[in-house]
Amino acid sequence: MAATAEKFDRSTFQSELSTLCHSLDAPYSSKVTEQILGAFDEYLDDSYVWFRCTSKPADVVNFRLAFHGKRIDTTAILASAGWIGYDDELAKIVRSWSSHEDAEQWCDFDPSRGIAKNWIYFRDLQPIQEILCTHGLPAPAAARLQDLQAAGLEKVNFAAVDYANRSMNVYFLLPGGLTAERAAKYVGLAGSKPLSDEDIQIISDSTHPMQTFGVTIIPETGHIPRVAFYAPVKDAANFPALKNERMRKFFAEHPSRDPRKIHILSWSYGGGDSKTYMKGEASYAGYSEELSRDMFLRWIK
Repeated sequence: MAATAEKFDRSTFQSELSTLCHSLDAPYSSKVTEQILGAFDEYLDDSYVWFRCTSKPADVVNFRLAFHGKRIDTTAILASAGWIGYDDELAKIVRSWSSHEDAEQWCDFDPSRGIAKNWIYFRDLQPIQEILCTHGLPAPAAARLQDLQAAGLEKVNFAAVDYANRSMNVYFLLPGGLTAERAAKYVGLAGSKPLSDEDIQIISDSTHPMQTFGVTIIPETGHIPRVAFYAPVKDAANFPALKNERMRKFFAEHPSRDPRKIHILSWSYGGGDSKTYMKGEASYAGYSEELSRDMFLRWIK
């Protein structure tokens, strides 16, 4: 019989998150974290919780609340808590995207400040034109449609808005592996220099049979500051190509209440050193390999 994931425990989570943040020299506020958990209290028992960290020194350690199987207007909750205005242009985009059938709103939080990001999970892949032609999206962002399609980016599995950076993200499900030609098309969108042969090989080896590729867009200008490749790995703390000590420490020390930890590595590239870094995500509570497999199988049906 497969092990079952533990339910979310509020006090344990706060204690373990505080410890993790302090270990990684990341900002943390017990007051803000308590406010976040209080605002979403009725959904915590059934939420899937993830941690997120970057290779940037002293950067925030986010946590994600994913409300799988539920259609919740999280923007209304966030507005009620005072973190955003309900009529914020990014919140309007979230509601427009999540009006698609079976779309769900999830949240990334900064435990020192509040809301960081709204995610939209699409149970069924969406054509990119549906995402970029959505009501309320500024024309400069919609104008990037041709560039994305020219790079072979067509099917969207996630979208997001970042309230702190005033940006939006579109994530594509792509065939696994990576060639120099494909890599050049993808990172060229963000003005990044070509990837090294070593980076191409590492990403290619890690992204079979499919991969997720993210594009960040500034809605008002259409500028693409960075792109990123995402890949699940079995044990990121001991992943041979992971050289960054902060990332290794994150994966080695993060707590998890799930029967098996799920790790995701991300390589981010842009037109400058500040845009080139690594990100990592790790499951904490409520998630399972079965859920991950079901999501994937629905996308490729």
